[in-house]
Amino acid sequence: MFKQSIPKFTFRRFASHYAPTKHLKEVAYKSNPTKGKDFINNYEAKVHHSESITNLWKKLTYIVAIPAILLTAIPVGKVEMDHAKHREHTKHLSDDEWPTQYDYQNIRSKPFFWGDGDKTLFWNSDINRHVQKD
Repeated sequence: MFKQSIPKFTFRRFASHYAPTKHLKEVAYKSNPTKGKDFINNYEAKVHHSESITNLWKKLTYIVAIPAILLTAIPVGKVEMDHAKHREHTKHLSDDEWPTQYDYQNIRSKPFFWGDGDKTLFWNSDINRHVQKD
């Protein structure tokens, strides 16, 4: 009745061989000294331009960026030292003296599969505490 067609798989080899030798003479490389000199001059101009831009960014880094980082790091360091003193004080508090735990804090829908199941992966016992409600 119906003739079942069998798919034919054909494979073409694109660019898998060299061009025939009769076309090789047309494709052969021919040097052009004027284009070579133009390329070298263009390359040297780019190098000269990039040197001035590189020096500009080095100056901006040393004159602007590094002082800006230092000026912001000093007050942040002072605040962090105050926080460290406060954490040292709160580390020794009992669970009753610990600040109130609200319902939205430390929600555990299921225990973690590491440790005791209560501590997150980045748990810090000096800062974090999970006060269990009775």
